[in-house]
Amino acid sequence: MVGKRIISACNTVFLFIVLLLAPGSQWSVAATDLAPGKLRETTFPLLSHQAISTRIAEIQKTIKQAESADSGETATILGVPLLSQQEQKANLSKLETVYKRQLTALERRASLRREEESLGSLLASRQENLISQPPPYNLSFYDGLLGELATINLQQHTLGIALRTEKKVLEERKLRVEQAGRKVRNSREKQHGKILEDKALQLGWNLRNDLIAEELATAFLNLQRVVVENVQTETQLASFKERITQRHVQWVRGRLAFDQDDLDTILASLEKRREHLQSGIASFKQEQQKVENEWLLARKKLEDAIDEDARKKAAAFLSAREAWRETYQKVLEQTEVVLLFLDQEKQLWQYRYRLLGNDVSQKELADWEEQVSGYMHNIERHIELNEQYHTDLQSEIASLQKQLNFENAAADLRKNVATQLQALRKMAERGFEHLSMLQGTRSIGKRLLNEINARQQEAGLRTKIKALSRGIGQLWEVELWVIDERSVTVHKLAVALLIFVSGLVLTRVFLHLFLRRFLRRTQLDKSAAVAVERILFWLVLVGLLIAALRLVNIPLAVFTFLGGGIALGVGFGARNLINNFISGFILMAERPVKINDLIEVGDNFGIIENIGMRCTRVRTSGNIHILVPNSSFLEKNIVNWTLSDQEIRAKVVVRVALDSDPGEVERLVLQATRENSNVLKTPQPIVLFDEMLTSSLRFILYFWVSMKSLQLLERRVVESDVRFRIVSLFSESGVMLAYPRSNVHLDVSRPVDLNIN
Repeated sequence: MVGKRIISACNTVFLFIVLLLAPGSQWSVAATDLAPGKLRETTFPLLSHQAISTRIAEIQKTIKQAESADSGETATILGVPLLSQQEQKANLSKLETVYKRQLTALERRASLRREEESLGSLLASRQENLISQPPPYNLSFYDGLLGELATINLQQHTLGIALRTEKKVLEERKLRVEQAGRKVRNSREKQHGKILEDKALQLGWNLRNDLIAEELATAFLNLQRVVVENVQTETQLASFKERITQRHVQWVRGRLAFDQDDLDTILASLEKRREHLQSGIASFKQEQQKVENEWLLARKKLEDAIDEDARKKAAAFLSAREAWRETYQKVLEQTEVVLLFLDQEKQLWQYRYRLLGNDVSQKELADWEEQVSGYMHNIERHIELNEQYHTDLQSEIASLQKQLNFENAAADLRKNVATQLQALRKMAERGFEHLSMLQGTRSIGKRLLNEINARQQEAGLRTKIKALSRGIGQLWEVELWVIDERSVTVHKLAVALLIFVSGLVLTRVFLHLFLRRFLRRTQLDKSAAVAVERILFWLVLVGLLIAALRLVNIPLAVFTFLGGGIALGVGFGARNLINNFISGFILMAERPVKINDLIEVGDNFGIIENIGMRCTRVRTSGNIHILVPNSSFLEKNIVNWTLSDQEIRAKVVVRVALDSDPGEVERLVLQATRENSNVLKTPQPIVLFDEMLTSSLRFILYFWVSMKSLQLLERRVVESDVRFRIVSLFSESGVMLAYPRSNVHLDVSRPVDLNIN
């Protein structure tokens, strides 16, 4: 018996040495050296299907031989621990598994490539539009394609995440291969030149383990390469499927038609679900009442419990009843919410089928969009709340599961925890169903919104104008304030302003035309006409304001908001303004000055051109305008040269020599006035012998002129013409004009001294 064991051990050692040193063995191939710190994918070529199958057979044979040998005797001969032998067998088994996974991955790669080639050719030939079902299509068929497209999009998202993850794993596999190769090189350096020494077999065993580890790392790397390639191919296939499905969707969308049978089937299905839920509500309410009674009983037991142990049991029982009580309450609430959304889903389907026709106006589309957007906002809120609640519920279920797995708990406590766990799982199950229903309704709403937007985009510019008008319409209805239960909106205020401004413009035009005809018939002077115009204008202005406010249903109490501010402004800043404003009305009523009156203000002479509400505009003879506050005409001394009429007395002063005949002078001066047509005959001109001076006689001529154009220069021109004529007449008659004289008296009683320098 001992001899057989020795022979078996020797055979094992001999087999090990042969496998280790054989130059053409798989171990030798797997132990290809790697450059330190550098890894090239071409260093580890992917084996073919046949090579992998052969390698799996070799590994299986090696495992059988290792299992048939006596591990203890092998360990004694090689000087290696028993655990190392077991680890080597495990690595060989793992290597076999990885190679089998490679075969599976390669088969999948071949299948994916065939499918990729098929879809690629189909996509290139555009034969995907040939759907087996002939047109026209209904919305159920169309929604099926949309659901398929949504599934593909979700798959693309998942594949994108998977591809990024698998690429990271591939990089990690490369590093592990590099580390395994480094260990193989170290083991070979230790074994080099020591084959016949005592530790040669042990070093050979270690090298064999490192070679197996390197081959295992390489097999994992090659497997990961195939996995990454398969995920990339799946991503490409998903892209092909998406493009094909999108073409199907476009094909079907252009051939949709109203299908009353399909609509009736959908509505009947929704109504059936509604009836089922309503019957479920009645059943749940009965169960809820039963659970409520049990909960009340549990509370009473907890209140009546005396010792600590009884209180713990009662509390656990109460917790279980509370869980069921909360479950039924939550399920009832969710069912009622689903019933509400079922009614909305019916309306969504009806809108979608109506949208297939051409009888939907842009206004209806806008109303539908606003209504559906409100539905979607409400659904999104419920989905978000339910997702958060479901997450919290799963955490609570996990916590109770841990308590249930605790073996030392009492049987009663474990039973109550199990009951509570059952209630929470029931709640989670119904919550998942409720969430699925909400998501289904949300998908229908999203599709309707997309269809509405597509229809609106088809309308082009008209749709944009409609959307803009809707926005303006919403702005139009914004409330600014509320008075006496009456709202003042932007629309009302804008209409009131429009009425007021347009009425103001029309009033000005009407008053101008009316007064022009009125003046021609009544011979009313311009100042009175302006006064009438101002009064009528302000009366119409007040009437327009009241009418505009009444027409848009704005109460006059709106001015109570402005009363305080106006009073404060009048008291502090508008005192002079109001004073001049009122003075303007007094001037137009009392008429101490009128338009075209010649006035003297201080040192300035001018013509009144306009009497405004705050000031009066005066133009001087130098064509300079002066703005005089209206209150100045009532508070200061103003000279009005043409208050009662337009006749002004002029004056000319004449000085003649002392030896002149006064009568002749008077005659010549009056002759000069008679010859001037601008001098009025009535009142008659008069000449006054004003003064006898030492060197001349002084005469003053007074005559009257009419200020036809009401220009100060006109009087001066007449006076100048009269002077010109007087000089001419005096020259012809020999009358000498006086000139300044000085008498020089010389004292001749003594000689005059003359000094000539």
